Amino acid sequence: MTKKGTEDTVSIVWCDNGIVDGKFTQGIMDVVLKSGVKFETALRAHGNQIARQREEAISYWYDQNKSDWLFWVDSDVVVSPEIFLRLWKKKDAIQKPLITGVYFTTNNPEEPLMIPMPTVFKFKEVDEKFVLERIHPLPKDAFIKVDAAGMGLVLMHRSVVDKIKEAIPDTPMFQELGTGINFIGEDIHFFALCSQAGVPMWCDTGASAPHMKRFSFDEHYYNAMTKGR
Repeated sequence: MTKKGTEDTVSIVWCDNGIVDGKFTQGIMDVVLKSGVKFETALRAHGNQIARQREEAISYWYDQNKSDWLFWVDSDVVVSPEIFLRLWKKKDAIQKPLITGVYFTTNNPEEPLMIPMPTVFKFKEVDEKFVLERIHPLPKDAFIKVDAAGMGLVLMHRSVVDKIKEAIPDTPMFQELGTGINFIGEDIHFFALCSQAGVPMWCDTGASAPHMKRFSFDEHYYNAMTKGR
């Protein structure tokens, strides 16, 4: 916890496989150099197993006592000082220890024209099972409670880890579970633990960042962009 009379400290972390886009690098540099907030350190987890990378990153940060806050950014998300500061200015170690911005993914990644959907979710019970429900349509420029998100644009306080360790001891923070339709990714597993530990999560829908993905630049995209013209 931050001592009285001192400023909160923050570190930035990302995972990558050794290759990142220049836009990502530019965004990271701008946040660190231009946001006006002092960053304690930058952490990077390299590899191709994302759950293991995230687990190593959060464990190192927590055990080495690097900062009060940790700012997660995915290596294909483009951040800016404005986006970061929207989250930073809303933070509160007690009431708002976990805040996400918004970026977009898709339910149809193999289709010629992917439909972008916000990567923020509510947990919903269906037939005695918990399922993910995207928050769509997304409220514009709102600050809302959510249950889960991607880890690509998340600000979290150290106390989040404290509460998870207390509520669910000896459990990995990030791991992939199940297969097929029962598959649960490492991000959702983490936020499920947060929910079990009673950690509230908020989303600033106005803190929206570009998500760089490969897609088919073809006639389907052309027709969608020029329809009615």
